[in-house]
Amino acid sequence: MNNINTFIKTNYTIMKKFILTLIFPVLLLSCENCDCPEPKSEGIIDHTEMEAQAQLMKLAFANKDVDAMLDLFTDDLTWWLPNNQVIQGKEQAKAVFEDVFSRFEIMTMDTPKNAAGDDFPPIIMGTTSEENGNWLLRWSPFYYKALNGKEVTMNFHTAIAFNEENKIRVLAAYYDRSLLINLYENEDPLKALE
Repeated sequence: MNNINTFIKTNYTIMKKFILTLIFPVLLLSCENCDCPEPKSEGIIDHTEMEAQAQLMKLAFANKDVDAMLDLFTDDLTWWLPNNQVIQGKEQAKAVFEDVFSRFEIMTMDTPKNAAGDDFPPIIMGTTSEENGNWLLRWSPFYYKALNGKEVTMNFHTAIAFNEENKIRVLAAYYDRSLLINLYENEDPLKALE
């Protein structure tokens, strides 16, 4: 009986090596010219180029430079804000930026401290999918100081979609707008969007 077990184990080991070394590679190579579907390219990607655009937006935001801000966007930009408010296109974005920028002394993205006063470096991630393209996801605090002296630090969660030319085509910003509205002496500039 021991001889039979030894024979089976030896032949099984030999057959396994034979299959792995000769037949398996042939199966893999035979698929080179098949009509197999391409694997989906979805997941985490390098965010460096997209974040460079976000840094240009940060600079334009701090300098209240409407033209520099608009240069980063596609003509058909869609900017989603809290409470289902939407900015559509560069013309509407320009009007909103001019109004908002005129109300603040200081506006900064990526403030070193979050709303609770804790150190908070931005969290940044790049992602891609076949259906939705490339997105930059950012979590960072913003600081605002209004001309009336009121100030607030708010946590922003932003999803930014880019086109093939690395222009911003969609921006979705999530934050507590009530904190920002409390700084305005006049009417909320986004009321015109309703």
